[in-house]
Amino acid sequence: MPVIGITGGAACGKSSFTDALESFLPGAKRFCADSEVGRLTSQDAGIKSSLMALLGDLAYTPEGSYDRSFVRSRVFESPALRKEIEAVLHPPVRSSWTNLAKACRSDGTWLLAEIPLLFETGGETECDRVVTVGCSPEVQFQRLTSGRALTPILAQQICDAQTSLEQKSIRADHLIWNDCPFNCLERQAGLCAAWLRLFFSR
Repeated sequence: MPVIGITGGAACGKSSFTDALESFLPGAKRFCADSEVGRLTSQDAGIKSSLMALLGDLAYTPEGSYDRSFVRSRVFESPALRKEIEAVLHPPVRSSWTNLAKACRSDGTWLLAEIPLLFETGGETECDRVVTVGCSPEVQFQRLTSGRALTPILAQQICDAQTSLEQKSIRADHLIWNDCPFNCLERQAGLCAAWLRLFFSR
C-alpha cells in the first residue's frame, strides 16, 4: 500500500492533519519524525554522545532530557553547527521511516509519514504521494509566537531555515490549507482520504 508523506511549515498543523487523516484510513501506520528524534536523543547512547560532543553537557538537562530550547538557540547562532547536528540525526531518522515504508508496502498497510523536512532531505522520492499542510504567514507567525511562546526573532529564524511554504506547496501532490478551525481541517482530511483510496484502488 502507498506511503503518504506529510510535510509543511512549522506550526501549520501537520500533526493535526495527520490525526484527522488517520481516522479516515483505519489500520494505517504512522511515523512522526519529531517523535523519532525524541526517541533517538533520549534512548540512543551513540546519538547522545555525539550530540554532547557537539554541544557540551548543556545539550541535556540535569534530569537527562534533551534540551531542545538550548539546542535551538545554538543552531540558529551557527549554521555550520546545525548541519553537524543534522548529520547526526537525519540518517537514523531516514533509516527508520524508509524501513517502515518497505514493511508497509510488503504487508499492504498505509503509511502516513509526518516529516517536516521531507523535501529538504530528499525524502519525497520514497513517497507515493506528498501532502503539504500550509497556512498564511500571519497565522503561522502567530502560532509560533503565541501558541508556542517563541520570540519573534526565533520564530522567523525557524521559518527561514526551512524550504519556503510556497516551494513545498508547488512540489506537493496535495495542498491542505489550515487557516481554519479543526472541523474544517477534518473535512479536508476526509476529502483527501477519499481521493487517495480511489486513486490507489485503480
